[in-house]
Amino acid sequence: MAIITLRLTAVNSHPEDRPTHCHYCGHALLQKWGTVAKPIRDSQMKKVFVHRYFCIYCERTFRHYTSGIERADQSLRLQQLAALCWQFGFSTRHVSGLFGAFGISLAHMSVWRDVQKQAAALGQKPPRPPMRVLGLDGVYGRVAGQPYAATVAVDVGNDQLISLAAIDEHSIEQVVEWLKPIVAELGIEVLVSDDLAEAAQVAEQLGLHHQVCQFHLIRWVERAVRELRGEIQIEWHAALERIRQLVKELPATGQTELFALYEQLPVERKRRGARASPMYRLRQLVLRLSEHWNKYRLYQERADVPRTNNRTEQAIGRWRTRSRSVRGFKSAGGLQSAFWVCANGSI
Repeated sequence: MAIITLRLTAVNSHPEDRPTHCHYCGHALLQKWGTVAKPIRDSQMKKVFVHRYFCIYCERTFRHYTSGIERADQSLRLQQLAALCWQFGFSTRHVSGLFGAFGISLAHMSVWRDVQKQAAALGQKPPRPPMRVLGLDGVYGRVAGQPYAATVAVDVGNDQLISLAAIDEHSIEQVVEWLKPIVAELGIEVLVSDDLAEAAQVAEQLGLHHQVCQFHLIRWVERAVRELRGEIQIEWHAALERIRQLVKELPATGQTELFALYEQLPVERKRRGARASPMYRLRQLVLRLSEHWNKYRLYQERADVPRTNNRTEQAIGRWRTRSRSVRGFKSAGGLQSAFWVCANGSI
């Protein structure tokens, strides 16, 4: 039986330390100025005690809270629990009702603010250790009933969200400007993405190696081969089957073999305004595979590079699954908060 351990912020009834400086002026000379009881909303406590201090320098008083407590009457532990329940699939009103059953009064909008606060905390985590491989993909949703596009960068080593930008993945210049400081800070060397042409240009402009997701590669090649099989002359069916085999095996000699096949195919030109002939499309298919062959098999040369972009897709999938059960997002900030909480998999 699986056991899940939740690491929530502990809440103490009394402060176990004293402040080192004044909250207002930073002076170190402080005098204790009494203790007050603070009612709180928490899963285990009803109140805590807060110490007040007087600054000798600026003559102002301030409160020093115990661990797990801030100015809000909700404890950090309760905020985390509320966000976690939302992440597990409860609506904000259901979370409010759940806590109400245990005698904790919490409005549904307070639950949503807790989710947003957790998202902000996830987005402000300290810099991660250097990583060499970054996953990239686009996210599409709706905000206030209107289409919304964003692009995500994911650590493919542990499928954790690194950054989220309100940029369409097709906007090459904007994506490059967004990723440039991330690449420099984390030491990124390889970009993993689907077979989008814009992603290849982004990797080129950033000076990165590029691994195209093998799942996307096989999918579009199978579709192209299936369409051509019903239109092309039977004498070229063996060539189609060989293309399928090469794409699945990705041998080191594949590029040379594909270029040799390209030179054997009869040259046909595409007429302006007319649909390309089957032979022309076959020739373009072989040329495309030959030109980008190294991007399809980079994972065979570098052990730290995955052959698919599944890690990024999984991060997006967790958000997509949760977004289907909400009543939409009223703002781009709300959608991004939901994505941070869902994509990172845990509070």
